[in-house]
Amino acid sequence: MMKVRMLLLLDILTELSDDEHILNSKSLLAELNDRGVVSDRRSVYRDIEALTDYGFDIVTTSKGFYLRNRRFTIAEIMLLISAVQAAPFVTELKTKALMNKLLGFLSEYQQEGLKNAANISGVKFLNEEVYRTIEMINYCIASGRCISFLYYKRSIMRRDIVQRRGRRYVVSPYAMVWVQDRYYLISNMKGKEGLTHFRLDRIRDVRIEEAPVRPVCEVSEYKDRFDAVDYASKCLNMFGGEITKITLRCHMELLNEFFDRFGEDIPVKKDGEDHFIARIEVAASKGFLNWVSQFGDMVEVLEPIDLRARVGAYLKAAADLYAE
Repeated sequence: MMKVRMLLLLDILTELSDDEHILNSKSLLAELNDRGVVSDRRSVYRDIEALTDYGFDIVTTSKGFYLRNRRFTIAEIMLLISAVQAAPFVTELKTKALMNKLLGFLSEYQQEGLKNAANISGVKFLNEEVYRTIEMINYCIASGRCISFLYYKRSIMRRDIVQRRGRRYVVSPYAMVWVQDRYYLISNMKGKEGLTHFRLDRIRDVRIEEAPVRPVCEVSEYKDRFDAVDYASKCLNMFGGEITKITLRCHMELLNEFFDRFGEDIPVKKDGEDHFIARIEVAASKGFLNWVSQFGDMVEVLEPIDLRARVGAYLKAAADLYAE
C-alpha cells in the first residue's frame, strides 16, 4: 500500500499543483482518501521526501507543496500540440488522443490556458493505420528488411483507389521524412533504380518481408549511409530526380526565402543593387519547375541551359492558358 500511496501522491501533485496552486497536507490527505487510500501527515511527508530524493522537483513552502519542474514545460507542450495539429496524416481521432496525452504532463490549471490551442483545425486524413505503418517501417529500417504494402490515392469521387490493381509494392525502406506537413517513406522499389517516395497516409496493409534491403549506395549518391535531411533539402516538393547544380539570379527580396529553404551555407553573391546570384543543388524535376515558377520574374534560371529552356517552356504553357 505504501508504494501505491506514493504513486498516487505523485499523480495528485502532477495533476493538481503548480506554483500558483499549492496543496497543503490536509488537501493531499483528502485527495488520497478520494482515491481510496487512508493515510496520515507523517506518511505524506515521508513520501514527498522520498520522491524528492528520487529526483522529482517538489517544492515545500509554508503553505504546502507543489510540483515545479515537469518533464515538459508549457511552451514545449504548446509546440508539440501545434505539431500534432499541423500533421494531416495524424487522423482527428488520434490527434485528440495524442493531445490529451501531452496535456497530461501539465496540471489541470495549466491545461486551462491551452484549451483554445488544443482545438483541432485544418485538414485531417482518414487512414487510422498510420501509427502501425510508422512502427513497422521503423522496425524494418532498423533491422534491414524489405517491406510490402498496398498504396491508395483519392479519386474524383473522393474514394480511396488502390494502385496497380491491388498488386503489392515491395520496397527497401531507408528513411521517413516529414516535409511540408506530409510524412514520406524514402525507398527503392524492387526491380527499379533510384529512390521513390510514398506518402505514409496512403500506405496500408504493411507486411515485413524476408528479403534484406538493397544497399543504398547502389541506388543513390550516398555511400556510407542515407542522409535524409540532405536528400529532403534537394527534392523540392518531394519530387525526386537527378541532382543538378543550378545557378539562379534572384531578386534581393527573396534572400531570406533562399536561406530558409536551402540553409545559410548556400553560395550567394550580390549582382547589382537589387539581385543576387545563388547556386543550389536540387533535383531538376517537376517539383523544381513548380517551385521556381511561384516566384515569377523574381527568379531567373541561368544554368544549365537545358533547364532554363524547360522552365521557359513551362511558364509559357501556363501563360498560354490565359491568352485571349
